[in-house]
Amino acid sequence: MKYNYKNLFASQHEKFTAILGQDYFSSLLVDDDLSDSAVIISDKRVYQVGRLYESRSGLRGGGIRVARGKKIVSLTDITGTACKEVTRPLAGSSLIIFGVLAAILGLLSDVRQSTWIMLGIAAIAIAAGIWLIIKLRRRYLVIEYAGGSIAQPVKFITDSELNLFQGIIADEKEKLMSGLGDHKECPHCGEKIQLTAKICRFCGETQKEPAQEELR
Repeated sequence: MKYNYKNLFASQHEKFTAILGQDYFSSLLVDDDLSDSAVIISDKRVYQVGRLYESRSGLRGGGIRVARGKKIVSLTDITGTACKEVTRPLAGSSLIIFGVLAAILGLLSDVRQSTWIMLGIAAIAIAAGIWLIIKLRRRYLVIEYAGGSIAQPVKFITDSELNLFQGIIADEKEKLMSGLGDHKECPHCGEKIQLTAKICRFCGETQKEPAQEELR
């Protein structure tokens, strides 16, 4: 799959590393369709494009703020990642309580027909309430960074994909912090050399002068 990085990365020298839910989100970068959300990792930064999800008052109680655009965070600013669930049980719980009250009223009724009607209503309300609680449950991958967080919905993402993605973030940050992020591949021999190197120490070929933005 060939992705369109033309207007995505902050530096032309950045290299694509991973995208969360590659098959599910692939059209975002191929067709420039930003109607949904994706998180992309380069060797220097983390990007969220399309819908931007951000934790406002803690994910446990909801508090997800949604905007649209692009967020850029340096890998060196990432402080941790976690997978969290957001539940909004108010509507579902209200239906369940209503169902319980309807069942109680039905059992207290002296009219058999009214009892069965109320019990039927109670069963429907309780079932609807349980379904609503499950339906409104959302799972997010939260990427914490200095000054905020990125919350990415991961409804269609498997646990193995999430673990792999979090591992990639940790690995790329470690490389960048250790100085390996300031290296590039020699276009002639493919070996890793310093970003500012003028001559490859492996094959001796002259290197193209990097653009100023590539040194950032």
